[in-house]
Amino acid sequence: MSETPPTNTENQSGWQRIAREYAGEEEGEDDPLMREMVRMVFRDRLEGKRVLEVGCGPGTDAARLAKCGLDVTATDFAPEFVEIVRERHPHLTARVMDMTAPDLPPESFDGIYGFATFVHVPRDLAAQTVTALRELLVPGGLLALTLLASSKGVRDYAIDNWAGDPDCSMGFTCYEEDEAEELLSAAGYERIEVMPMPPSIYDTLPRLVERGVYGLLVFARRG
Repeated sequence: MSETPPTNTENQSGWQRIAREYAGEEEGEDDPLMREMVRMVFRDRLEGKRVLEVGCGPGTDAARLAKCGLDVTATDFAPEFVEIVRERHPHLTARVMDMTAPDLPPESFDGIYGFATFVHVPRDLAAQTVTALRELLVPGGLLALTLLASSKGVRDYAIDNWAGDPDCSMGFTCYEEDEAEELLSAAGYERIEVMPMPPSIYDTLPRLVERGVYGLLVFARRG
């Protein structure tokens, strides 16, 4: 396994390659209880109904949030994922968008939701990404991201043969809690909360255990 992470373009190409395989034949969630807990905590903090999901994948989270009465725009930088969303959830607004360079009007959303997506943003694009996302929020709007941290000091790594594709290598970036807070504070966010992710099946995955990787759930509001 390589410890040199791919670039953003390589990650994008990788997800495009394996989107159908990752989505599966039918809609489902790898850990439904944990995912619903994260969505619930997001909903409890959200003020307003306009939500942007970044890195929506096959659209499961976006669809669940929409069922709760939220006005959700689902986006992903892999066009194949967006096509899957449109096939499975035609009621959703879905479009191709790279979260590192969003192209939507400023102050369009009350909340931004990104589950297991910022983990694929290369470190050199992190600051510009959270700054650009901040501009999409109304004042006081909520940013919710899941991040990765490492008890062994791992900062960046790659997993080869991602989703069973020998030509696909996927990059991951880790942040310590204080580093995540500093990143968001420097981008103009306030009331930053960093908490451990709920227990999940990911806690025993060998590729995470060997690197000491665990999840963080982060909330921050536009100042």
